[in-house]
Amino acid sequence: MACIRLKENCEFNGESTYRHVNTHLPNYARPRFIRIKSAIELTATFKYRKVQLVGEGFNPAVIKDRLYFPDDKENLYVQMIQDIYNSVKKHDFKL
Repeated sequence: MACIRLKENCEFNGESTYRHVNTHLPNYARPRFIRIKSAIELTATFKYRKVQLVGEGFNPAVIKDRLYFPDDKENLYVQMIQDIYNSVKKHDFKL
């Protein structure tokens, strides 16, 4: 999972992000999820807080931020919604 903060007045473009990731990163380094946060939290020693992110996983019922995953059929990053999450948990949809 990659957790990012967008610049002010910028929108996430799933199609161009998918193209960029597939062009510049090897398969093993491509993020399976991209989480958009309004602010990235730091520890007292200026490290990123990752424990909470790991604990929340990719369940849209728990996460209040936008979360995207790559749709290889459509060649773009698609927003994770509860229906897709339920299909993944039932093994009807493979990420």
